[in-house]
Amino acid sequence: MPLVLSEMLGDGIARIAINQPEKRNAVGPDVRDELMAKVTDALSDDAVHAIVLGSEGGHFCAGGDITSMADIDVLSGRRRMQENHKMVKLLAEAEKPLIAAVEGFAVGAGAGIALLCDSIVLAEGGTIGFPFFRVGLTPDYGILFTLPRRVGSAKARQILLRGQMLKGAEAVTEGLADEIAEDGGAEARAMEIAREMAAAPPHAFALAKRHLTMEPQTLEAALEMEAMSQSLAFVGPELAEGRAAFMEKRKPDFRGEKE
Repeated sequence: MPLVLSEMLGDGIARIAINQPEKRNAVGPDVRDELMAKVTDALSDDAVHAIVLGSEGGHFCAGGDITSMADIDVLSGRRRMQENHKMVKLLAEAEKPLIAAVEGFAVGAGAGIALLCDSIVLAEGGTIGFPFFRVGLTPDYGILFTLPRRVGSAKARQILLRGQMLKGAEAVTEGLADEIAEDGGAEARAMEIAREMAAAPPHAFALAKRHLTMEPQTLEAALEMEAMSQSLAFVGPELAEGRAAFMEKRKPDFRGEKE
């Protein structure tokens, strides 16, 4: 049985789902490696315009697989984290839209994976949480970078140092997730968002994602980034198509997929 499922759902949307329900989709090295491979394939496939990260069995991801952490020493632990960081960078640097569909638990590493996505849809009964201290660990999977950027540094401090678990509407209110969906409906809503993002001009979308990740700290830096990226956009085919669609009062087709 594959640990990670991958399928095309039409309109250029790929669904990638952890498939280890007996462990609530906990992530160990084997799941991590298979997830990386599936995401890499989707990112390199021109037929894929957006990716929905989902799950099987009712839980998004219950964190790192504790059963795989026996007999780890400092050196092997560092190697494990370096491999984990390859996946963090893969998701963080993805130029295509990534939408997380969270049912059940997205805690620990599972929360980290969700926070690396562009949009998070959380089921009403779903929980995003950070219980690292309960098992004697510190936050990982990029959470010290992504969480403050979502909720602010002061709120992130409280969430992490108190090991908070935020459920449903509260998680959305606090900024941990972007939308709420009925239980069992997170993936359906995530697909709608994926189709919306997939319709964007891919080059311009990728540039905007990169700038948001870099998060310029001064107005001067932001304006310089704008000047560099927009000068490329001005001479690209996406503006030509967008302008033509505007003038012709039609929906733009940025991928040349007109029937």
